[in-house]
Amino acid sequence: MKTTKIELREVKLGTLSGASQGWLIMGEQDVIHGMAHPIDGELFTISSTTDPRIQAFGWCPMFDSLAHVQNDLEIALAMQSAAEVEEWIEQSERYDDDSHQGHLH
Repeated sequence: MKTTKIELREVKLGTLSGASQGWLIMGEQDVIHGMAHPIDGELFTISSTTDPRIQAFGWCPMFDSLAHVQNDLEIALAMQSAAEVEEWIEQSERYDDDSHQGHLH
C-alpha cells in the first residue's frame, strides 16, 4: 500500500481551561493537513477543516496511540480522495460499526 511521510508536530492548543497538548499533522513542504489531540484519557482523535481525506475518518475518530494516528494518516494522505479513504476504512479491521458507532479503534 502506498504511503506518504507525515510529521506530528507538537503544539499547544487553546481551550477554555487553558493550553492543551496537541499535534499539527504536517505533510510535505510544511503543509498542515489537520490536527490531533488527546481525548478521554489515553485516546487520541484527529480533525481537519481543509482535507477531505482526514474528514473521511468521520466525527471524532478514536485512536489508541499517536503511532496509530501516524500510521493510518501516512496511508490515508497518500490516497487521492475521501471516497478512497472511506472504502479503505470500511474494509479494514479499524472499523467497528456495531459497538463503537463507526469509530476507529
